[in-house]
Amino acid sequence: MSSGTLKGDGESFTIMSLKDVNYHDLFVEYLVPGGPYATSDWHIRLLYKISCLCLKPFFFVLDSLLSIFIRTTDESYHRNDSVSLLLISIKVLLLSVSLVCFLPLALFGFIIWLPLQLCRPRPYSYIGPTLNERHTSMSDKYERIQCGNIHPKSTSMSQPSPKSAAKTYSVITANICLMPEFIAHINNLTNTIIRGKQISSYFSGDGVVSSVNKGKSPGETSSKPSENNYLVSSWSADSIRTDGYEEIAGGSIDSNSVASTLWSVSSKECSVSDVLPTASDFICLQEVFDSRATDKLLQGLKAKYPYIIYDVVWPIHNYRITLLGSGLCIASRYPFIDIEFKPFADGNRDDKLACKGILMTKVYLGHTEDGDNLIGYLATTHLQAWSHSRASSARCKQINAMEGWIEEFQQQSRKVHNNATEKVLFNMVTGDFNFDKISHCDRNEQRCSVFQQFVDPCIDEDGAQHSWVIGTELNQKKMHDERVRTPQGLQRMLISELERHQYVASTTPARSTFQRVGDGKRRIDYILYKQCDNTTMVIKDYKFFTGLATLTDHIPVGMMFSCDGTTTNQ
Repeated sequence: MSSGTLKGDGESFTIMSLKDVNYHDLFVEYLVPGGPYATSDWHIRLLYKISCLCLKPFFFVLDSLLSIFIRTTDESYHRNDSVSLLLISIKVLLLSVSLVCFLPLALFGFIIWLPLQLCRPRPYSYIGPTLNERHTSMSDKYERIQCGNIHPKSTSMSQPSPKSAAKTYSVITANICLMPEFIAHINNLTNTIIRGKQISSYFSGDGVVSSVNKGKSPGETSSKPSENNYLVSSWSADSIRTDGYEEIAGGSIDSNSVASTLWSVSSKECSVSDVLPTASDFICLQEVFDSRATDKLLQGLKAKYPYIIYDVVWPIHNYRITLLGSGLCIASRYPFIDIEFKPFADGNRDDKLACKGILMTKVYLGHTEDGDNLIGYLATTHLQAWSHSRASSARCKQINAMEGWIEEFQQQSRKVHNNATEKVLFNMVTGDFNFDKISHCDRNEQRCSVFQQFVDPCIDEDGAQHSWVIGTELNQKKMHDERVRTPQGLQRMLISELERHQYVASTTPARSTFQRVGDGKRRIDYILYKQCDNTTMVIKDYKFFTGLATLTDHIPVGMMFSCDGTTTNQ
């Protein structure tokens, strides 16, 4: 018997490693479903609930009051209308009185809440199988975490294929701007709770009309898309179809270059999609702040994704208190083995109000016929916002810290599971990095060593963006224009070389995102990956999705890839 220690801010967890015990079960206490105090005594959980109940009414009223004074381009009322002004005045008066009435209750709740953060067991809430569900079967070493025994209401997850075949996975990352209403107004968005429900429906596949389903009878759905539905089928130059695509301006295709052949034949019509063909295996989200909108989001996601990490925050860290969480969330169709969150020590201006950091996870993907465990590492982050020297300096420090934390997390996880035979199929980092690969003002971030360790599929061998790549940060001031209010309309604009710059932020720096109108190339949402030892990872598809038109100011990014981890054991 051997032991290992998993350390997190606020508590250390001792995990016992036994040769014949399922190592996922070693984290039963650590990964128990529930809120941040799910592993605490009942009286601690009760005090935490009381503090939340006391604080929520005050913040709800404050949020509603502040949002009245921030107009968006999509709001229906006009301030010069006398009736609207009268109604607004009455609403402001009532909310102000309510705010004063709830203030003593909020202070009482804060007095309870603050000391509880010093004994906070973990920095996240978790949706997953209960202890009883984990132990429904003991017949096989890893049978206990088969998806059918855990979450019968969820969609079936195919277990890893036999060692003669590679397994295909897909991941989506999106900044969905589920902020308190007044902050959402600043980003020219409204109705945070309604948007949470609509975003959930999109990612879970409910109510999404796909082009492959048009003309079918109600209730009839298509099967899983074939390889022809995707951008390309493999890195092999022999598999690239050149018919049906426009010739790339500037010359012919070099058939001897895999990289140039793979992407140069692919126009933006292939890389920008208004539909989500099928549910992704992993969804990485940023700016999931508002608790009410998060509830709506989770209600839809948990039917398709049995494992969800949300409400990620260390409220007290690096000698400061944060008012908002990290906003990070990961939904997975595969069980988590390890979870760790690290908050950034560096931040600038209003970004210090949020507990920005990196959420790192280790997922169990099944096992081979030889009994080797197949696992993957998936992390998501949200870096410092704004484009100026102080923000750039903070981002560089965050990136450097993030790189070290990822390596430390993976080393610690391997140490805890030192008697388990593991094969790492993928190692990925996703999220909103808040800088692009073109802007001169982001040059320092572009030179960070993380981009030497991880690969960006949107960058070619010479360090330039591929022709099929588009920006992912929308021009907030114009995202409610009539022509881009629908997924189809936004998709048409994004593939237009003449019109895209009107709706996507520019790489030219500006004091405000509202003012960024120029080249339309600002891509700040990334999916990065690192090739793992003894594993072949092949990018099969990379797409930009417009299904969240008017629901967020970012373009979701998705990648499908295959992993063949059937070689020598790690």
